[in-house]
Amino acid sequence: MPDATTLLSALLDSDRDGYVSGEELAQRLGVSRVSVWARLQKLQTEGLACEAVRGRGYRLAAEPTVLHPAVLAAYVRLRQHKKAPPGISVIFLPETDSTNLEAERRLAAGAPTPFVVFAARQTAGRGRMGRAWHSAEGGGLYLSFAFQPKLPPARMPKFTLWMALRLCHMLNKSYHLPVRVKWPNDLVWEGRKLAGLLTEARIDADLMRDLVCGLGLNVNGDPAKWAGSRSATGAAAAKVAGTLQQINGGKPLSINAVAADVVLTGKAAFTDFIAGRTEAEFKELWERYDALRGNVVSVTLLDGTLKGRAMGLDASGALKIALPDGSVRTVQSGDVSLSGYG
Repeated sequence: MPDATTLLSALLDSDRDGYVSGEELAQRLGVSRVSVWARLQKLQTEGLACEAVRGRGYRLAAEPTVLHPAVLAAYVRLRQHKKAPPGISVIFLPETDSTNLEAERRLAAGAPTPFVVFAARQTAGRGRMGRAWHSAEGGGLYLSFAFQPKLPPARMPKFTLWMALRLCHMLNKSYHLPVRVKWPNDLVWEGRKLAGLLTEARIDADLMRDLVCGLGLNVNGDPAKWAGSRSATGAAAAKVAGTLQQINGGKPLSINAVAADVVLTGKAAFTDFIAGRTEAEFKELWERYDALRGNVVSVTLLDGTLKGRAMGLDASGALKIALPDGSVRTVQSGDVSLSGYG
């Protein structure tokens, strides 16, 4: 039976209105046309709409509107432009409590890294500072990367920002979406939150052993509809969230294509981070995508609130705030919102 990923890659890569002849598919897969037909029938039972037209061939009539493991794998292969594996295992779960927690459990059980865990739905999605993350099944991506960097803990603070910048750059370059990065861990558009990252590490002595980076990304949908959700997190998210579909003029994006780009971007970002190839690009990308620079902001700290003008980052990734008295203070962590001096 031909490999589903290879078959779907061929269908997704067609340049003839989506149609690929049975003969061409058989040649690509090295099997008979009968075997191709049998596999297409099996894909139909898995929820994929495949269409056959005499004289034109087969095509994928419609992509799934939710994450589908085989379609995701096919897009990963296409994005690679070669048959070599991407160097990262992709795991898909219909549901889990939290992809970060699932990644941590797999690391504890000795799962080889790197890997990335996707879930169609989270029952206990988490953000920074223990906040809940709205994770209903549908138009969102919920995933966690798992790495074993074996680096000094001092390098960790910039990792989340680095991942955010690379993902932001991918969305701008590949999808032409004017996404920006809001310190310390959000992707935003016109003040609306599109994504959040949560990085957690296990540290042994002076070595960062396990690193888990979770991402929640709102791809398709209308946050206004979450306001009537029975979920308290959904109602709360509706007030501040945005989706890539909104930026895209209301046109839905292929969630499986976006997921594949996220996988490959995250893996490449980690590889460059480990190799120390980030400094120049980090500076360039931050200057391009910084959502706060020059704006008056309010930073909520554990011991109070700080108001001032955002002035970029220092070498460690801390946010520089110019205060009304002319002094500059650096902030290592905190919640930031646009504000006035008051």
